[in-house]
Amino acid sequence: MNVGVVHEAPRPTKSSMELLKAFQELGVNAKYYRISRLSGAFGEKGLTIRYGKHVVHLDAIVVRSLGSIMTTEQLLKRIGLLREMELKGIVVVNPSEAFIKARDKYTSLLLLSKNKVPVPDTIVTEDVHVVVDAVKEWGTVVIKPIIGSLGFGSVKVNDPDIAYRVAKTLLSLGHPVYVQRYIEKPGRDIRVFTVGKRILAAAYRIAPPGQWKTNVAQGAITKPARVDGVLEDIVLRVVEVLSLEYAGIDVAEAPNGGYYVLEANVAPLWEGLAKATGVNPAKAIARHVVELARR
Repeated sequence: MNVGVVHEAPRPTKSSMELLKAFQELGVNAKYYRISRLSGAFGEKGLTIRYGKHVVHLDAIVVRSLGSIMTTEQLLKRIGLLREMELKGIVVVNPSEAFIKARDKYTSLLLLSKNKVPVPDTIVTEDVHVVVDAVKEWGTVVIKPIIGSLGFGSVKVNDPDIAYRVAKTLLSLGHPVYVQRYIEKPGRDIRVFTVGKRILAAAYRIAPPGQWKTNVAQGAITKPARVDGVLEDIVLRVVEVLSLEYAGIDVAEAPNGGYYVLEANVAPLWEGLAKATGVNPAKAIARHVVELARR
């Protein structure tokens, strides 16, 4: 069996290295591929995937990143490549449609809300006055990039004038404004890691003193978290709605004791979760991918 771990970094990242090792321990031939060097070809000779000048034969891939997308055309090429692999019978994890849905916060939370998964009140707009009105109505909001990760670019705002400035700046750069009512959290949120249709592990992500962001990349610490029946049901609904084969799902604990899904990460990092729980997701992901490829 031949499996590819796909990213765009010049050298394999830590998570990619752990996946390669996990596949190799299962007796699988696993290699690292940069997505910019993968090409799709089709015509009289059928569908072929190339890496550089060489045709590659793969049974499955794990997509860790699409890289920094600079243009719409680049995004369409890379998603089209994943779709060609799927048409060729290669198992793609996460699938191309799931990847697009989860990376786009607008689409993912829209689908979750439509399917009765609790999410924060959200507005996506290109009208600066709508942003100002949201702050006046909700008090405190978070303005986020529609596509982003690690918490970078997210701004908490409770002043309409500041919200106006932030929104005007984003709109001047051609970015729609994604505004979410701020959920008063107990200084933490929960990262729930899923593989297949089950929960693998969960960890509290605790914000640094005086900070509100709970991303490990921004200094949060992690501790093991308990998943109760309500949270389990919510998380597994997220997996089903977004068609995710593995994911890191971020959930806020509401003041009333309920939960709100903040986002679903389609290619999550797991170093903080592994330190907190002792669970290495790479091994579970590798086993799951091999099982899918053998079906």
